[in-house]
Amino acid sequence: MFTENDVKSIFSLFPPQTSAEFIPQFALASSGNGFVTLQFAQAQFRSRVTRETERISISELASDLDISTILVHQLARSHPKLCLLSADQENIIPIDERDALEQKLADLLSSGVHSKTDFASQHDIWPQSLDALLADQTHDIVDINGFVCTGAYESEISSNITSRVKQALDQPQTITILPEDLHGSPPAWFIFRTLEKALDSESLTSQVTIEQDPNRVICTPKKLVESKRNATVEELKSGTLEYLDLRQFAADYSELIPTFEDAVSYFQNIEEVDVLDSFAVSKRWIARLEQDSVRILVQEGSTLDVTQLIGPGLPATIMDPIVAKVKDSVVDAFSQRPQEERIVRVGHLILTGARRTCALDELSSYAKADVESQWQLLHADPTRTDDIKFSRDRIRASIPKLCLVQRFLADEKPVEKLLEETFLQTLASLETPNEADFATYWTDRILARFQVYKTGLSHVADQKLHDQLADLLASYAHKDLIPDTIAKARAQGLVLSRKTRKNIARLSSILDTAKTMDISAITSALDKFAKKQGISAPAPASLENAKQSMVDDMLRRLQKQKASDGPVLFLMLVIVLFARHYNGVVYATGKFAPKLLKLLKGKMGEEQYEQVEKWKEAAKASSLSAEDQAEMVKMAKTKDVIVEG
Repeated sequence: MFTENDVKSIFSLFPPQTSAEFIPQFALASSGNGFVTLQFAQAQFRSRVTRETERISISELASDLDISTILVHQLARSHPKLCLLSADQENIIPIDERDALEQKLADLLSSGVHSKTDFASQHDIWPQSLDALLADQTHDIVDINGFVCTGAYESEISSNITSRVKQALDQPQTITILPEDLHGSPPAWFIFRTLEKALDSESLTSQVTIEQDPNRVICTPKKLVESKRNATVEELKSGTLEYLDLRQFAADYSELIPTFEDAVSYFQNIEEVDVLDSFAVSKRWIARLEQDSVRILVQEGSTLDVTQLIGPGLPATIMDPIVAKVKDSVVDAFSQRPQEERIVRVGHLILTGARRTCALDELSSYAKADVESQWQLLHADPTRTDDIKFSRDRIRASIPKLCLVQRFLADEKPVEKLLEETFLQTLASLETPNEADFATYWTDRILARFQVYKTGLSHVADQKLHDQLADLLASYAHKDLIPDTIAKARAQGLVLSRKTRKNIARLSSILDTAKTMDISAITSALDKFAKKQGISAPAPASLENAKQSMVDDMLRRLQKQKASDGPVLFLMLVIVLFARHYNGVVYATGKFAPKLLKLLKGKMGEEQYEQVEKWKEAAKASSLSAEDQAEMVKMAKTKDVIVEG
């Protein structure tokens, strides 16, 4: 007897396995107690796989037969007619199930195209076992990238679709072959492949164009493609079709015109067609546009929008050149008609000269309205810093969007200049009377009054008093009279013109900058302002009227002032009496009234002078009565005095 080690030593002397498929004649029993002959192992294996009805675990079978799992694998692979392996190669499919699968596969293959992967997955079969089943089929098997069918099925489909294509060639038409229209509903790629082979074998490839979509195959006779192409070109030549996208044309007829460049070259040789950008355009259609444009201008109106006539469907890249061509043609056509009104182009519009003139008048009204609008804004807020200015864009923005003629005209340089002239003329028509009103106001409120004050000052013989009153007058004019007059002029809307605003700004700057100004400086500033503003010096009559107005103001104040305001009453009386006896009016405050009264001594009657002296004392004592005030008014109103020059 051999020990277990003896058996292993003897087995190690056998030649080693040269491959996984090599099956030794003797195998070491998995128990280690002896050898198993191949003949014995095969007999036991056949017995089990032909007897069992359920799938057999390879590991269990190896244990039962006292052989290795490797040998069981080898036996299963070497007997594909007896058994198959499961997908994970862990189980053996016995002969009954194997034969059933073989029959099921045969039935499937006769009815269509099937995926080997799907079949193996659905039935848990090792792919090589499936290949063994396919090899056992009685029919020719066609294997296409993992999909299988019988050769007979492929021939059936080939015959069917070839017949359809031949019929399409006899009566030129495009046909669509759908999977569901064929036995077994083969996939579109199978139909396409089969049709390619069939057309090649029938020498029909040059006559048909075939295309494959995911769910269908489309077959088009090339002569039908040529016919459609020719019909499309004829439509373009006749003007029925307005234009063609050459890139799309090349794509649609790629069998005839493979590239975009070929399409461009093709249409460049057709006389009735223009090639613009990437489009072919019908010359006859453009000619009809030109004829319609002339008819519209002659019969229907004075303005034509060529883009509206064309419509919105034309691609943007060819709209402008076509519009320009039509406009050029229309203008040229009217130039040949001396009896017709001339035609002009404005933007993409064509219009008669009369319509253009009318539109210019309408534009002028927008310019005038803009001036008046800015004028009203300035009048409402005289403190605005912005002057009234011309702006084409602002005027254009006020034009309604539907007024295309006016909007396009506004973009033209000559028209812009015309609008500016209208704007400035309209502005001048508003500024001129405003400046005149300001001049009247300024003369009355500043120039005449200041001159009257200076004249009155010149009659003050006392030099010290003269200088004091001169400083007082200069300060009054600098700080009160001129600034207040400017503010009131603004409030009354008299400082609206550009010139007045500019000159007022300069004068105000001079007044604001100087801390103090004497009479000479004030006079100089006012003279310069009047010269720039174009205001003449007050006439003698104006000065006389100004003086009278100033005296009347004093008289009204003298009457309305309370009797208790003695110093004020006395000051106004002295100023009025001074004006009665001298040219001009003196500007003074209460403290200078007694000194001014002394200048009237000898100019007034003695009794009058004495009475004024009494009122002076009463004013100091605040004892003036209503009767005193009435007498003071009466004396002030007396005009029978001699005025000294």
